[in-house]
Amino acid sequence: MDDKIKSVARRVLNEDDDALSDDELLAELENDPELEKLREARLDQLKREMNRARDLRGRGHGEYIELHKEEEMVKLIGRESRAVVHFTHPQFARCKILDQHLRVLAPHHFETRFVSISVERCPFLAQKFQIRVLPCLLLVDGGRVADRIVGFEELGNGDAFSTNTLERRLAKSKVIELPKGELARVPVAERPISYHVGYASQDADISDNDEDNAKELDY
Repeated sequence: MDDKIKSVARRVLNEDDDALSDDELLAELENDPELEKLREARLDQLKREMNRARDLRGRGHGEYIELHKEEEMVKLIGRESRAVVHFTHPQFARCKILDQHLRVLAPHHFETRFVSISVERCPFLAQKFQIRVLPCLLLVDGGRVADRIVGFEELGNGDAFSTNTLERRLAKSKVIELPKGELARVPVAERPISYHVGYASQDADISDNDEDNAKELDY
């Protein structure tokens, strides 16, 4: 038995006798009522976490999803505690760039919904939230729009920003949480994913010859 595990076991049993063998320690632990309570509490916690994960996955968490109806977006903004909403246009190259970064981020931030909708499909919301320049991200926190990112100015004012740069900006508005320690410096696409439920669609194809390859779009 590992020395660290032995140390923990002795603390649980209040046992200072180093003469106990591994088998004796395990036998004592199995018969300890406090350990059984801890085991049951941990199992209950795991069940709650699994049920919550199923619920979030069923609502589209872990994926970057395109919505097609304005009513869906209205419900989402009012229901989700945290969401990143991309108002986009299918022929705008910078929106496609942002799509790629959001697809990478979504499975790494399972607690937050990541969605997009074309401004052509939601004229009421575009007017309500005064969407004038694309791309535009609305950052939802607690059922309300808490912040927004318009264009690429805050991301380095160019097309070549990294996914980590966007991640840090989203974390600044508290709609996602950055990983702790060394993992925060690892490129997002190279990190392990805790809940990987796939992507809603294929990566967008970004072409330098796109006839709408303008930097910003007044809408």
